[in-house]
Formats: sequence, C-alpha cells, structure tokens
Amino acid sequence: MKIRVVHCGTGNIGREALRGILHHPDLELVGHYVNSPSKIGIDSGTLIGEAPTGIIATNNWDELLDLNADCLSYFGDCMGRELEAVTDICRFLERGTNAVTLSVFPWAHPASCPPQFRDPVDAACSKGNSTAYFTGIDPGFATTDLAIAALAFADEVDCVRVTELGWWGDYTAEYVCREYFGFGQKPGFKPLLVTGGFMRQMWAPTLHEIADALGVKIDDWKELYETDSLDHDIETGFGTVHARTAAAVHFELQAFSGGRPIAIVEHNDLVGRGAGSQWRLPFGPGDVSYRIEIEGNPNYTLELNMDYDPGIKMTAMPPINSIPTVCAATPGLKGPLDIPRYWSRNVRRTVN
Repeated sequence: MKIRVVHCGTGNIGREALRGILHHPDLELVGHYVNSPSKIGIDSGTLIGEAPTGIIATNNWDELLDLNADCLSYFGDCMGRELEAVTDICRFLERGTNAVTLSVFPWAHPASCPPQFRDPVDAACSKGNSTAYFTGIDPGFATTDLAIAALAFADEVDCVRVTELGWWGDYTAEYVCREYFGFGQKPGFKPLLVTGGFMRQMWAPTLHEIADALGVKIDDWKELYETDSLDHDIETGFGTVHARTAAAVHFELQAFSGGRPIAIVEHNDLVGRGAGSQWRLPFGPGDVSYRIEIEGNPNYTLELNMDYDPGIKMTAMPPINSIPTVCAATPGLKGPLDIPRYWSRNVRRTVN
C-alpha cells in the first residue's frame, strides 16, 4: 500500500518536490495546499505541467487535516514566518500525520533546537505518535549528511569545512536576497544574516551535527561576513544590482572546540559573474558546488557540482525520498543521525 501524502508548496522548490511525490513508486498524493489565490481550485498536476492527478489544490488546512494522511510534505515559505511554519506542521503531527520539511531550520539538530521551536514539535509528536524530520540541500544533505559520510575516510581530524560556492543570479526571491543576504546593498550594510541571527539559526545545526559525529562539544562561535562588487549594473532574477553594491557575498560560521575551529560553514555566493574572484570557486563547471574539506590526516576534499536548475530538484528530493524512512521511524523530532539511509526508488524503465 502506498504512503498517502499531503503536500504544501508550489514555489521553485515546492514544484519539484510535488513532481517527486507524483513520480515516487511508494507515494500517493492525496491533498495539496497552496497559498496563492490564483492556484486554488486547479489540479495539482496541471499546476506543474504534469498530467492531471484528480487532486485539486486548496487553501483549506482543515480539509487536508481530515484526510488523515500518512505524511505531510511541507515546503511552505518560512522567511519571516518561521513559527507560523511550525504551527502549520504541528497541526498535522498532532493528528498522527508524520512530516518532512525544509522550512524549519532549527529542527536540523534536535538537541540544540531552541524551546520555541522544539517544545511545539515535541508536544505534537507525543500527542499524535508521529515523526518529524528536516532536511534539504544546505542546510541539509549536501553539508551535513555528505560531511558525516566523508568522515569514514578520516583518521585524525583537525577541522571539517563545508562550503557552498554558488551562482545566485537567477534567484527570484528579492526580499531574501537583499535583506537576508545583502545582495545589492551598499558597502557596510549588515543584513539579517548577521543582525537577525539568521546565520546561527540556519547553519549552527549543521555544525552541531558534525560535532556530534566527531564526539566533541562546541564551546564558542565566530561569524564573518564580507561582500564584493562590480563596476557596472547587472540584471538578476530579483531585479537590478547596481554598480559598487554587493554582487558577491562571503560569510563563515565557525564552531570552536578546545580553542580552535573544529567545523566551519562557508558560503561564497554571487549574482554577478566575476565578482568575488578572490574567494574560492567550484572545481567543476556547474553553477553551484558543495565542497566538503577534511583537514587532518589525511587531508582530502569531496565536491558535489551542479547547474542551477538541477540544483533546485536536488534541494527538493532529500525530504521526499526520506518519507518512507520517516514514516517507519519511532515518534519524535529526528536528526540525520537518527534515521537510516534513504534514496530514490524512481527507476526510469525506458531510455529515450
């Protein structure tokens, strides 16, 4: 019997997640939540260019709760509404519906999750005997699971560095790009990444998971944020980025143990080709790379390289592919070290 799934989200990533559900041999879409009035009443397949599914998109949460589905796939927007996302998901967990999501960043490391994010999910999972799991690509599989897997090659470890080297020129989320990350802002501007504590909220869980895998405690933190610009205007997916404003962003979150960095998240992201050339670039030809560097004995590097469009799908698929494993897990909020491995089972039967 297939796992019955309610899905939330039809943004860039949510669309690919929905497509993943429709193509997964073990999953069945039974309900679909949308926020945009223009999408209400439309078949879920039609919304993403697939064959009609018979599932009609709705903005009625109560109607979807009453389906008593096996799992909620939650890809709703969370920027500026993080606790609202928690409330949305916990309503399903209370009813006994498991949940996977990439929208609640603090859930990435349950042990360090702040009470305002942890208490509701604990109560909901206890009441509904259900399981919740967060993953994505970064934070998520590319910078947590891959880093932990890479440690299998190691003997002595000095530091684990996980890096995103990314082309953001096609991103369309203007508020996120400008206010959270600082693209298009003048020199000296401090974005919410820094002033709002977003860097710690989003990536500290990754470093906690790596530290847990290493068996060490984090005793201090350090943040670094800097930008680079071009001498001409450029057009991006979220609008014009003017000359001498931030066309590239470099930041690091460093976790210290015993007086030295033991794990580091680093981002070198740009919206203007040629900006930020003083920082490291991908090894491969793609627009985005995730690089895992193990410093110690031996030193070695693992790199995942992709173009922008496949990267959107690769962000969506870890939560979707984890659904069968999450539904079989014991109740509670789970981290990547708490559940078995998972993978795609959508095997192409014919070759074009």
